[in-house]
This record gives sequence, C-alpha cells and structure tokens, in this order.
Amino acid sequence: MKSSFALGSVSLSTVVLGSLLTTTMSLSAQCVVNPSTTYFQNDGGCPVAGVADTNGGCNVVPNAFQATGTINSTPPSSFSIGGSVGYDSVGASRDLDWYTFTVDSPCFINISVNALRPDGTPSAAFLVFFGNPTLCDSFFGYQYAACPMVFPEQGVAAGTYAVIVTTAFVATEPCETAYSIDVSGRFSQFIACGDPAAGDCGLAHPATVGCSDLICCDIVCTVNPLCCDIGWDQACSSAAQVPPASGGCGVFVYNCTIGVPANAPSNNCATNATIVAMEATSTFDNSNATTDGPNNGQCGAETYLDVWVMGQAPDAGNMFCYVNSGSQDVVLSVYNNGTSTTVVGTELSNNYLGCVDVYGIGGEAAVLPNTIGGNWYVWRVGIWGNPGTPGGAGVPGAGDITLGFERVVYDTGTHGTVCTPAGVATNLGLSSGAIAVTAPQRWIASPFTVTDPDGTGPSNSWELTLMQPEGFAPAGVINEKLNWIIWNRVNSDKPLYATNQLASGQVTYPVLGAAGQADVPTTLTLTAGSYYATFFASAVGNPCRASDGQAILSNFAWFTGAPAGDISTDATGQFLWRSATQAGSGPAIQTVVAGTATPCTNPTGVGFARYTLGTAYVACAGGDPASVLRVALHIMGNPVMAVNPCPTDLDANGVTDAADLAMLLNAWGTGGVDLNGDGLTDAADLAALLNGWGACP
Repeated sequence: MKSSFALGSVSLSTVVLGSLLTTTMSLSAQCVVNPSTTYFQNDGGCPVAGVADTNGGCNVVPNAFQATGTINSTPPSSFSIGGSVGYDSVGASRDLDWYTFTVDSPCFINISVNALRPDGTPSAAFLVFFGNPTLCDSFFGYQYAACPMVFPEQGVAAGTYAVIVTTAFVATEPCETAYSIDVSGRFSQFIACGDPAAGDCGLAHPATVGCSDLICCDIVCTVNPLCCDIGWDQACSSAAQVPPASGGCGVFVYNCTIGVPANAPSNNCATNATIVAMEATSTFDNSNATTDGPNNGQCGAETYLDVWVMGQAPDAGNMFCYVNSGSQDVVLSVYNNGTSTTVVGTELSNNYLGCVDVYGIGGEAAVLPNTIGGNWYVWRVGIWGNPGTPGGAGVPGAGDITLGFERVVYDTGTHGTVCTPAGVATNLGLSSGAIAVTAPQRWIASPFTVTDPDGTGPSNSWELTLMQPEGFAPAGVINEKLNWIIWNRVNSDKPLYATNQLASGQVTYPVLGAAGQADVPTTLTLTAGSYYATFFASAVGNPCRASDGQAILSNFAWFTGAPAGDISTDATGQFLWRSATQAGSGPAIQTVVAGTATPCTNPTGVGFARYTLGTAYVACAGGDPASVLRVALHIMGNPVMAVNPCPTDLDANGVTDAADLAMLLNAWGTGGVDLNGDGLTDAADLAALLNGWGACP
C-alpha cells in the first residue's frame, strides 16, 4: 500500500487546490451584504449565455484574477469587494470569483464575508480561499455553514495575494447568491519588530529587543511583551521555534554535528545522509540518533530521533520509500535537494515537500510523485511523537529503507475545462460503464502511444506499474469495480474486441484523487507501439446481465480537457471511438461485471462507433481544439531490459566472426568484453566467443 504526498494540480472548477476544511462558526454578527462595496466583480455572476466570464483565475491560461485594493501601513488599511456566486443546476457547474490585492508592508490580513441567497436567507455552504495567485497549488480554505464567515488571520509579507469565493456543489446555494468581502490589515503594535538589525527570531540575542521577522516577532511579543521591551532571550527564541499550530512561528534552527554523540549512526545528521540507489535497501538504527530535522508544524506529528537517506530520480516519475521497523511508529518526510548531494541543514525547511504518518508501529510507506530527473531527494526517517512518552511511538531501533522508482510512460497532463459555444467553462466527463438500461456498455476507447524507453533499443518494452485515468462518479450510480481493456491500435482504426484485445482487468473501485485520478495498479508489459485503452465502472446487477432481475447503473465519467496526448483523426476531423449498445457474451478474459465471471461484450456485435461531441462543446479561449475530446490519462512503469540473443556478436552485424574476436583480444585484461560477468576479459570470455562462432540464431 502506498501513501501519496501530493496529488498534482487540479482545476479549481472541480476542487480548489490545497486544504479545504469544513468549519461551523457561530453567528457573531448580523448577516448583511454591503450594497456599496469599493470594488465589484467584473463578470456576470453565474454563467450567462453570450457573456464571457473574464474572472477565470486558475481555470484559464494565463491565470486571470481581478485586481482590487491595497492594504497600506497608513490608513485606509481596508477595502471591500462585492459580487455574486452560486451553483448552476442547469450547467452542473458553480461560479468562482477570483480577486487579487496588494500589501505594502508585512502585516496580518483579516477577511470576512457576508452572503445572502436570492430569497434573503444566509448562505450555509460558502467557500473562501486564500493564497498566492502565482502558485495555484498554494490556496487553502474553509467551507462555512454560517454567516458572517471569518477567515483565520493570516500573517503576510509585502506582496500580492488572492482571495477566492464560491459555493459548494449544492442546489440550495443558487446563482446570484450575493456577497460582500471585507479585507483589512492589522499592523504590529511593537515598534521593535521587523528591524533587519534586530537579529534572527530563532536565536537568542538578549542585548537587543524584538527580531527581524515582523510577523514572528509580533506573535511572540503578544504573548511575552518582555521580548520587545527588555531583550530577545532564550525563552523568546524558544517560543519562536514552537510550531504555528501550538502558537509559535515554526522557526527552524539547524543543529547537528557529525559524529556527536560518539555512538550516533553515521547518517544521524541530514548533512551526512546515506546515498541509496533505486531498488536498493539500506539498513538503519536510530537508537542513538539525535533530532535535527524541522519540527515546525509541517508534519501532522512531531518527529524525533531521525536518520537520513537520499536517492536520485533517474527521470520524471514517482519515487517510493518503504521503511520496515518492528519497534517504532515511523514518520517519513522528504526534501528536494536539487542536483546536488550536499545537504545544507538550514535549507531543509525551504526544501520540504511532504510528510506521511499513516501506519502505526512496524513501518511506513510513501510515494513522491512528479519527481525531476537528476534531482536528489532526501528522506527523513524518524519516530513519531516523543519517545520518552510511554506507548504510542514504540521504541527506536533497527530497520531498513528501500527506495524505488517508476517512470512516466504516457501522460496527457491534468484535465482542464472545456467550454460551451456560449463560453461557459465546465469539467466534462464522458460516461463509461453501464450508464442506462439501453446503454449497458458505454465505453470510450482512447488512443495512446508507448515509445521505446531509450529511443534506440535494446530496451523496447515497459512493465506498466500504474494507470491513472481521471474522472468522477455521477450521482446515483453504484461503482464496485473499475475495469480496463487495452487493444493494439492500427492508425485510427477502431478497436476490435476479439482481434485487437491485448489485456484486461479490474480493480475495486478506488477512492479518486484531487484531480479525479483513479489508481489502477498493473504488471502489464507493453512493447513500443500504438494502443487503445478504456476504463469503465461496473457493479453486480448491471443491465448487461439482465437475467439477474436488477438494473444497477455504474458510471466512471472520464474527464476530457487534457492538454496533451494522442487523438484520433480522419478526413472529417477529430473523434473518439465509443462502444455501441450490445448484450451477450464475449472472450473469457473480458470479465467486466463486478463479482461475476460472466463477461458482457459481444465480439460479433456492432462494437465501437465514431463519436464526437458535435457543437455541444468547444475549446475554451486560447485552448487546443483537441482537448475537447482528449481524455486525461497517466501511465507509469519501468523499462524491461531486453535479453541479447547473440551476446558474442560484439559489432552487431548478425554473425560472430573475426571482427568480434579482434574486439575481444583488444580488450584483453580489462573489463571491456566481459561475456561471463566476472568483470574481466580473459580466457573464459574467449571460450564463450568461440562457442558462439558463426551466424546468430
């Protein structure tokens, strides 16, 4: 079982990036929408036919936020924004409004929202998000069940920030739900805070008051004013190092000396991490380890007694880390160290990527997606909580760490929105499964290509490890299994059930990721070539088994809008192959109904028919027209090393002859021509070459 640090980018029309927490807030004031705000939305609210939504935020490329006000250190230090949002039950989408504002100096931002439905009742499912408009995966937010909605105070440096408002996917929050947003700044009352000459907040300097980080200084001095009146002593610096969740600043101060204590493990310090090759295992023992990694609230639990390993990503892909340790509850963290193997301890917080603590005593496992080929990733292996506390964390001790890797075989990128002719953006999913009694086998066959792993051979095959289509399950369906079939493809000819089918399988319907990705593990080997793939949902009682007297509908709506990947074309344009309605039985390997051994397909039936969306959807402004029909799919795997059938043919001319003998003799005494794998070119290799003399088999 794998635990993922991250899920990649997704469209905010589907789900907002970052953390989304649900909070129920008591009514602290009357819910009144300001009718005269400083700024007002620049779009028409919910989609209006013929009216483009110019406030597209992260849903369009380039990102389009509406600029609003500035928070100044001198009054006025507030402004307001008005608009409307809601759920469009006709278009099955919701309106999002995206705004930016600027801050001229470090301060604390406060955001509150009032929202009323058209009938005058307060909104009960309103979402507010905050983040960096240049980093769409930085946003985090809350769903509120009461009005006014008060976003937690955020400490910020000078710069540009964004606030996003919308409603949940619920019909009770209709279009034209009016809102007003109040944005204000709070500036520190401690004049000693923020002075660059005051000193580091994480270090004691009792001769001077305050510290250089205004936000951290304000947090500490609000609790202990003496830190800004008398001096920044050890108590002040210790308070700054407390995680934010506990009221501190989370300042990280690196402190570890290699070889101290004398019995510490060799990889006790991050700066002396053990290098581990992919697919290799390294042992560890943290019984005498110290703690030098950051405990600044980045993980769900504090980590103690850490040891360190690092591995290099051979390519773009996913890196795995598996830890076995029978005595302790392991916490795994990972850091991107770039192209260098030199770890700078003070940079660990800046290089942090993620943390996992899923399992209890016995070990931990994680996958780091979207690695950069050539970069080194540093893994921190520690024990959960405080080992001095009885129970829970277990005790430190021996264990082993294995790093693994899977490469990108085929990738369309994460799906985006497509648009109606009127310009309304939506996340489009093409239904796949038993979607109606009259359509028990509605499947999309998407083309994809597998390229030669090294471009030249002899490694011309991949062992697939993971397939990830992106989609969603529409309301009202029952999905017990997610099924897949792969066919060989000839140009853009339709797939034939019996003739072209290469492999099929099914998994228990998975929990979908933030982008709708469904994890489908596999061990299928594919040579370089052209293929079709389909993914569709099923359940016991699907209509293709009419004899059981049930009519259960299943549907995995496969997302279109992918930015890259293959697309079928013919003389009339771009299209997809979609299976026609049919019943009956087919090849035995097509077991596609959950919990049964009876396949649904009929190889003599109509099979796949050409399918387009007609004029129902088009590419959004500036988008690729092919994205309307291109479904989102990611395939991971590793190269399969081909076996050389004629290893004595050193010059690869099809025969073992005098030219090969000359090459062997020229390498005599070195490891240049090592036919028997002993690391040396000698008489044993000569005997092997002579035994293979003549034409290659």
